[in-house]
Amino acid sequence: MHRHTVRLSALAPLAQLMVLAAVVAPLGGTARAASRELTLVKEGVPTAVIVLAAQPTKAAQLAAFELQHHVRLVTQAEVPIVTEDVTNAGVRLLVGESAATRALGLTNDSFANQEYLIRFLSDAVVLMGRDKDDRGKVEYDYVRTPNAVEGWPSLYDEHGTMYAAHDFLEKYCGVKWINPTDSGTLYETRSTLQVKGGELRRRPAMTFRGGSAAYESALYQYAGGLWNRGTDGARAYMAAAYPRLTAAFTNEAHRDGLPLRAQNRLFQYRMKAGGELFMSNHSFYNFYERFLKSDHQNFEGAHPEYFAQGYDGEPPQLCYANPATIAQVVADIRDYFDHGGYRKVLTGIGATGYTWGRNNFSLEPMDNAAFCRCSLCTPQYEMDRAAGNSQHSTYWFRFVNSVAREIGKSHPDKFVSTLAYMTHEGLPTGFGLEPNVAVHFCISGNRMGAGGSELYRAQFARLTEWRKQQPATPMYLWLYNTFPWEVAYNGRFYCYPGFFAEEAARQLKSFAKLGVQGIFHCGFNGEVENYITYRLMDDPTLDADRLMQGYFAAYGKAAKPMRAWYELAERRFMDPEAYPLAGGKPYQGHQNVQIAWEYLGNARTMARLGELFDRARRAETTGDAAKRLALWDKGVWSYMQQGRATFLERMQAPIPSVTAPRVAAAKGDPAQVDWAKAADVGDKWYLRGGKDPSKRTFKGRVCHDGDFFYLELVEEGVSADRLVTSPQVFPFDVWEPLFARQRAQPFRQYGIGPSGSTSALSYGEINWRQCVPMTETGIRAVSDTTGNRWVSRLSWPLATIVDQPVKPGETLYMNILRTSNRALTDDGSVGIDTWVPYCTVREVDRLGEVKLAP
Repeated sequence: MHRHTVRLSALAPLAQLMVLAAVVAPLGGTARAASRELTLVKEGVPTAVIVLAAQPTKAAQLAAFELQHHVRLVTQAEVPIVTEDVTNAGVRLLVGESAATRALGLTNDSFANQEYLIRFLSDAVVLMGRDKDDRGKVEYDYVRTPNAVEGWPSLYDEHGTMYAAHDFLEKYCGVKWINPTDSGTLYETRSTLQVKGGELRRRPAMTFRGGSAAYESALYQYAGGLWNRGTDGARAYMAAAYPRLTAAFTNEAHRDGLPLRAQNRLFQYRMKAGGELFMSNHSFYNFYERFLKSDHQNFEGAHPEYFAQGYDGEPPQLCYANPATIAQVVADIRDYFDHGGYRKVLTGIGATGYTWGRNNFSLEPMDNAAFCRCSLCTPQYEMDRAAGNSQHSTYWFRFVNSVAREIGKSHPDKFVSTLAYMTHEGLPTGFGLEPNVAVHFCISGNRMGAGGSELYRAQFARLTEWRKQQPATPMYLWLYNTFPWEVAYNGRFYCYPGFFAEEAARQLKSFAKLGVQGIFHCGFNGEVENYITYRLMDDPTLDADRLMQGYFAAYGKAAKPMRAWYELAERRFMDPEAYPLAGGKPYQGHQNVQIAWEYLGNARTMARLGELFDRARRAETTGDAAKRLALWDKGVWSYMQQGRATFLERMQAPIPSVTAPRVAAAKGDPAQVDWAKAADVGDKWYLRGGKDPSKRTFKGRVCHDGDFFYLELVEEGVSADRLVTSPQVFPFDVWEPLFARQRAQPFRQYGIGPSGSTSALSYGEINWRQCVPMTETGIRAVSDTTGNRWVSRLSWPLATIVDQPVKPGETLYMNILRTSNRALTDDGSVGIDTWVPYCTVREVDRLGEVKLAP
């Protein structure tokens, strides 16, 4: 197979390509299958035309350009695009609604949402489907016109004609797409292109095939999906993957903006990504600025009754049992539907006119389980239900039903959508859902490998119960395909990639059998996994093994060793015996750096993968197959090798350990601690969390009294006038202790400024959310900046220093960072010094050990 990069600069605008014809010729033939092959190109000469209406939809224009582009790749011949119809034109590819299709009784309204048709006639092929009635001019050349993509249809606009064109190219012209790179299109070159078929009329199986913000942006599968932006690995991959864009846009930021977004978008069109937008997510954060924060520009008036009761500071939730809250939500939804979306920019609502979907509004509480403590709400909680997934289900879905009933009266054709998530994952007790409620069930264990196998089985069982008990409820899914990469990104380590294409195929087929109508992918990561997922969301009846075989055929003679490489990598990720034992059974939980490279990507596995990749290299692949192999090397294999090497290097460095002695009770008051009996943490500190010693002098001491943990931190030789205090604590001059119960997330980051002000942030405690402000940790701080030194003395309740209580005799994991203003460093950069070597900002796999004496 060969692929030749089309010279997009040679493409003319649509108006220049169209051959204007005043006469509409009658269309011969019938709707029956053609009895002969239709020749599109013969010996390098086009014998067909692509026919558009005089004022075609944007979707039809793009479909025509895509047909022309790919036929040129296959044959080196350019099939002309004409308007309406011409006499003596040879074979006609009728793209979108036109006079010719209307003569056949086919109009845009002949099709349901997302439905499309391929129909072979004796001298033509009909390629059309339901399109959004948007007829502005389309620019296809995104190199010459970098902002061209801004005029293209959204993935969520109706563009059935494009579905038809891409299916035609794949099924009848032998074109296939595996990724958006310059070598991601597969086909066999030939000088003559003939096609033959009957009729195909269908729509994708899942109506909503969505993903997070990067799904529609230049960030889709950026740098192969693993390397972080700005790294040498990312740059090497991007230059090799997108040589045409790299040559055209020497500025990396320009290349990675609209042009890359356009190339990604074309690939997603080809894979039928998008569909009917039907989102659900947290939707009430805007209530704070509208009804609580009087100084906010969106403030509408004080309504404390809308908010959760029983908390100090800012309420973490609304009071969902209060009739006033319900009335306000109903009014908001009616206004939203009446005006086609939100009428102003709010928190979580990025633009005026934003919609969750044309036919739905999302109801979902804040991303925490701290619900209202008032007398209306608390009796509805079922705290005896299965831990962590159903305690608030009855409470929440009673609120959803209350809103849905009112919306049904005014907007009977609309839905409210909500998540089955966290403590409202299970079914409500004693009642069903209103007919205008749609549920998006969140499955967070789908891509955790064997580490999430128990969680996935439990969640799938609850999903099955939902379908059994609520058979008429539209059911969607929220999947976490961002794992394990997101865990590694937040934890600042290299992950063992989440190879799970065969497992993903099994999951998707199971979801389809349950009647799942759509999926939102929270992250979309991994070339093979994405390919399989796209194909099975469109048609879950496809044979997964054949799809895998078709994908790896892209590597030419290296196909066999590459598939063996992938299968070994996936088996390792999915094998419970590859994980360490925890409590006598295989580890269950998110990946950490130790799981990644001491267990999954251990020396034996990496050696075997290396042998297979060497076999693939020796297979003498040529052309684009060789380029694809090189991209796998740069995007996946090199990343894994770097991850393993970095792990070995870092783990050779010492990790400090100290025993915190038990001292006389000080009741949490740092000033009352007998610091002379505290343990010294040592005088070795490290520059920028690396291996080089700090250039300044830091000290520390630790102890506990059975109820509180105490920490003293000292910097010598710094005067008060050189310290910079931030009102928000971060950034500038701050002590930053990090604490966890393990060398992995979740963890907490504390900040203490020169004035004694404090801040606290959590990472990974709730739905893997990062940098979440905390107000109730119990931290106390005393700061002294006199005497040419800065001394901070701190205390925390052992019950709240981390996400679970810590007891005497147990171990707490800690690092201490001293971040400094630029004037205190010798290179003018923000300073970072750490207690633990090879462990810097938010890195937790090498936290030091603090043993709490009994």
